[in-house]
Amino acid sequence: MGQSLREVIDLLYKPPPGVRQAIAVSRRVAEQLPPLSTVAMISITAPERAPAEVHGFSQLLRLSFADVDFLNTEISARAKAKIKDGFTSLQAKEIHAFVRALAPEIRSVVVHCEGGYSRSCGVVLALHNIYGFAVNLNSLSQANRSVVATMDVNKR
Repeated sequence: MGQSLREVIDLLYKPPPGVRQAIAVSRRVAEQLPPLSTVAMISITAPERAPAEVHGFSQLLRLSFADVDFLNTEISARAKAKIKDGFTSLQAKEIHAFVRALAPEIRSVVVHCEGGYSRSCGVVLALHNIYGFAVNLNSLSQANRSVVATMDVNKR
């Protein structure tokens, strides 16, 4: 189960000292967050969905890609059809450039996708692995492995 709006807001107002944090949330939670000056957002939507209603964040990256894990050996026919719309190296490079360009006052990066379980968790886990962002590892168990791998391959 994802984090509640209250839990996320508490984390944003009390970030860990000395390190940036990354938090994966659902679209529903992201659309209710206040645009704090210390928070950046990566907004991930499915190709067939309209952009999320997130506004006021001074640092906002919008991406659109399907939730498909091409590393899954038992990928369904339906998922195989979505591979062409899956996470790309170019999108991974966009995330890396976004993170490297974050203003010094940014303490938290919120990453949302539709449900807050797969794509956003993949990005958050990659931010932890590559940049040392503080995360709640227990909440990332369903992270999209192909997102994590693509982020790692394109970290330079």
